[in-house]
Amino acid sequence: MLRELTGEERAEYFHCIQPIWGGGLEETRFVAFQRRLADSPESRERYRLLGWFSPKGKLLSAMKAYHLAGSCAGRPLRLLGVGAVFTPAELRRRGHAAEMLKAAMDESRASGSHAAVLFSDIDAGYYVRLGFRALESRECTVEAAQLPRRAGYRPAFAGDEEEMTSLFAAARNSDQRFALARDGWTLRFQLRRLRELARARGSGEPEWGLVTEGGAAMLRFGRDTLDLLEAAWTSDAARDRVLAGLRDCMQRAGRPRLRLWPAAQLRGLFAESERTSAIAMVAPLAADAPLPEQGGPGELALLDHI
Repeated sequence: MLRELTGEERAEYFHCIQPIWGGGLEETRFVAFQRRLADSPESRERYRLLGWFSPKGKLLSAMKAYHLAGSCAGRPLRLLGVGAVFTPAELRRRGHAAEMLKAAMDESRASGSHAAVLFSDIDAGYYVRLGFRALESRECTVEAAQLPRRAGYRPAFAGDEEEMTSLFAAARNSDQRFALARDGWTLRFQLRRLRELARARGSGEPEWGLVTEGGAAMLRFGRDTLDLLEAAWTSDAARDRVLAGLRDCMQRAGRPRLRLWPAAQLRGLFAESERTSAIAMVAPLAADAPLPEQGGPGELALLDHI
């Protein structure tokens, strides 16, 4: 049976996924971080924790489910986002996760969703057998020396979200590839995640973006990289100021490399390589959904990897 996790079941799930997706947080801090994120205003009606239960009520598998918006070939799409699928080690290879995913997809299909989307860190063949298609999945790793030197940018502050969302959305308005919507929710949710993660680590407001006239970027600091979640600009000069701001962030924080997924205006700027993890995958839930074929292109940036 598929249903939402209750309080103690959520805690059990967070405890189980901490060794995999803990990000260096010890268990108590990680569980508290995940609880705050799940209870945040940004999560309401868009983020659920689902479990697959035995007839006797035992939790067999669990996942995160997101209600997302997207588009492909100029058509708006309602999407089920799937994340953090987990089955306890002693219960694996019995089909519990597959049954849970099928039930979640059936539920989402019945509510009007056109497709399901996920990013796989395991053998993509597992999800192919469930009806998913692996999409083009590339990334770029950029040295600071490859970025220009310019002035005229500043860190992003609270209140800049609306302007950044407008820039990100405008950069995708004419794109026909499969993409998630830039309606502001993904930015707000990722920002909430960054703030709650900083709180869990005992630090203050995180540095999460930069803005300039006609341009903006959202970012996060990885262990040894600066991760560019999304960026957009209205001119070549604005692009160079954004990239220069990223160079400055890298040098100040001691991050030798910039990491990004080439999508929208980030496509074609730097040398690309195939990703070996976080493989983008999509499964049709409606027969007439206009989706890419196996290996087809998409416009998915790191911002979409929620």
